[in-house]
Amino acid sequence: MIVFLTTVSWSVKQTTNGETYNCVDFYEQPAFDHPLLKDNKFNFQPSSSYSVDSSGSSNKKQSDIWLNGKGCPIGTVPIRKTTRDDLSRAESAAETVHTNTNDNLHPQRYIDDNPNVHVAVLRTSEEKKYYGAGMITSVYNFAVSSQQYSSSRIKLQNGPDSIVVGWTINPGLYGDNATRHFIYTSTKDSHCYNTLCPGFILMSPDTPFDSVLQVSEREKNIRGQKFFVRKDAASGDWVLQIGLDNTTVGTWPQKIFSKLNDSATYVDWGGEAYSASSEDLPPMGSGFPPMRSSVLDGYGRQVTLVDENQQVDYNPPECVTYTSDNKRYKIFDEGNVGGEIQRLIVFGGSSGPA
Repeated sequence: MIVFLTTVSWSVKQTTNGETYNCVDFYEQPAFDHPLLKDNKFNFQPSSSYSVDSSGSSNKKQSDIWLNGKGCPIGTVPIRKTTRDDLSRAESAAETVHTNTNDNLHPQRYIDDNPNVHVAVLRTSEEKKYYGAGMITSVYNFAVSSQQYSSSRIKLQNGPDSIVVGWTINPGLYGDNATRHFIYTSTKDSHCYNTLCPGFILMSPDTPFDSVLQVSEREKNIRGQKFFVRKDAASGDWVLQIGLDNTTVGTWPQKIFSKLNDSATYVDWGGEAYSASSEDLPPMGSGFPPMRSSVLDGYGRQVTLVDENQQVDYNPPECVTYTSDNKRYKIFDEGNVGGEIQRLIVFGGSSGPA
């Protein structure tokens, strides 16, 4: 279910990219339209169970995004100004990638349900309990059509429930060719991007989650963005953190899920691309086939997994690579290369026929 925003904003803020956000009262945001969250008795105090290194993550500080340098007032959250055309695009985009499968042991099940979607990922190979995942991924921009998207993302799944976070170039969703943050949430009852259906609660007054990102110049100025999703040990809710300072952007209350309320049983990290049947496949990663170089390729570094003992593993074992179209897209697991990079994957591909 996608909701149209009729809430009254306290103020309106603009970003340095010219985008407009409404500063909406915390309890008036779309998340609380969810039938399980309507009591508004939400009091989330994140535990400090996990501390994840984000050295080398180099995208903008949140204060640099806003023309006023500070975002929305305390007690409000930034919601991108949304038109009916935006909602129509978002609903169509969400249906493009939705799957009804409950089998999450292998991404091929997802590809079978979505033949126009392709992935190049590092994935868990055993069905265990996982309580979080993260990586720092290089951020790129390249041309994709209105019938395509390309993303670098993390996916956590258990049965019909999944959380996907990362960056994407998705004209069908956003109406432009910019590189932006995104989340995609699926439950047995709903599936949508960002805050356009109830459930994901924004927490930060100065972090517009679907904002435009600074992008890398291949071989020259590589920009990375850190994403980390964890199940909070105290509340049981799933928490999204991004950026240099591990900013808590938002949370998915465990009660909205039927399976992820316990744990994830499948995780993958890497690239995802979509193209309508009538078009060639879009680029992925940096837009070029991987050369096994972190200055040339789309990469994920500091690939981490919160294991069944709720410990952060900086070199997750029992993970394997998988690509659904080895002709067009490739991925390499370079293992733990040490230093700030730690566990490294490189992936991508150029545009062309499947």
